Amino acid sequence: MGALALKDARMELKTTKEAKELLSKAAVLGGMDLSSFMLSTAMEKARAILLDHTSIQLSVQGQAQLASVLQTPVAPTEAMKELRRTPRLKVRE
Repeated sequence: MGALALKDARMELKTTKEAKELLSKAAVLGGMDLSSFMLSTAMEKARAILLDHTSIQLSVQGQAQLASVLQTPVAPTEAMKELRRTPRLKVRE
């Protein structure tokens, strides 16, 4: 997101007084206003969740094992053999 991104969407939420006070205190300590604090915190959490669901991290040993599995040919199962015998659909253009 660019530094001069146009802010054209609005979000609102209801919360308790206690939660708002807690967030406000944290925002002040972080040197931000409440809206900036909430947005930056939510964005950070969203990025972390998306990263967890879109990437795989392997150790060096795990990488070697994955590479070995991917490079080792597997004998076809009966289901795979049956699938190869199934006539292919012809697509009209």
